[in-house]
Amino acid sequence: MKRLPILSLCLLLVSSAWMPQDALAQSESTTSSTETAQSFVQVTMNDGTLKFGWLVSMDDDHVVLDIVGLGTTRIPKYLVQTLTIREVELDDEEEPMYFASNQSTRYFFAPSGIQLDKGEGYFQSNIVLNSVSYGFSSSFTGGALVGFLGGGLTAKIGGQVGDKTHISAGGIAVMDFYGLLDRPLALGFVNVTKGDNNKNMTFNLGLGNRQDGGFVGYDWSSYTEVGGSGSNVDYLPAGRNYEVWVPLVFSFSGMMPLKSNMWLITENYLIRPVIRPNRVEPYTGNGVPLNFQPYIYYQNPGRVQIVSLGIRSYSKRSGWLWDYGLAGILQDRSGVPIPWFSFTMEF
Repeated sequence: MKRLPILSLCLLLVSSAWMPQDALAQSESTTSSTETAQSFVQVTMNDGTLKFGWLVSMDDDHVVLDIVGLGTTRIPKYLVQTLTIREVELDDEEEPMYFASNQSTRYFFAPSGIQLDKGEGYFQSNIVLNSVSYGFSSSFTGGALVGFLGGGLTAKIGGQVGDKTHISAGGIAVMDFYGLLDRPLALGFVNVTKGDNNKNMTFNLGLGNRQDGGFVGYDWSSYTEVGGSGSNVDYLPAGRNYEVWVPLVFSFSGMMPLKSNMWLITENYLIRPVIRPNRVEPYTGNGVPLNFQPYIYYQNPGRVQIVSLGIRSYSKRSGWLWDYGLAGILQDRSGVPIPWFSFTMEF
């Protein structure tokens, strides 16, 4: 097993014409080295598309790659924006995987413990929700998201702590545009990822801020007579009770390669509300007979399970990642299937 270093190389943009075949052969023989022959690289084109392959040679005019499925390919340097050596782990007899760069830092939505490299980023969209993430350093990733219902910010800090082990901690804060939440929702998390860029699994624990669950009834621990006599006496309850709860989130996610540019992904959640003491507000309504105390019961938010399974594919033509899947939201012994679709453009 061999781990190749992560290194970013910036290429000068120059104009060129195709080299004669004998000149190219001479260039390959003089520029090839142990590092070049074993380097798996990501080439970012000027139009934003990506190409991946083993670096065969590089001269003033061309970058020559051995691309999986295409073979030896010469790319004029004036079309290249950047070239980055990627980390790849291979067994001695294993075929190289078609590595899809930033896809290992997250699943459909949930983050993994793997970080973006400094200067790397991606834009992800499924039309309803759009997000962008950027590696400010090799240990800190920040981003933002916006959708039809609201928007927010995300952050993640962490790194590799052992052989194929990554940890990170971070958070997400969102607010809605229509006042559906009584306050912005914030969720902090810690996670542990085992595996590499092509095959891994992540355990995640998150805890949110306080949320009001809704009206659950009147507080009759004390009351006040407001008029009448005998059976006609009216009373005021002491207050109105509102449920308060904090979301506790457990999640498990994983991915594994199906072929050179396709991965199987699963992302699963258990959301459990932790009930806090009720919030009581003074009651200012009309008096009511004590024998007819008007309790209104609110259905406490129960456990919610979300299970999902799908495919991520890398398009060699466009350089985009495409995610397809199906999620099931389960609560109170019933469930609703929801299709998931998104595309990701790296930069």
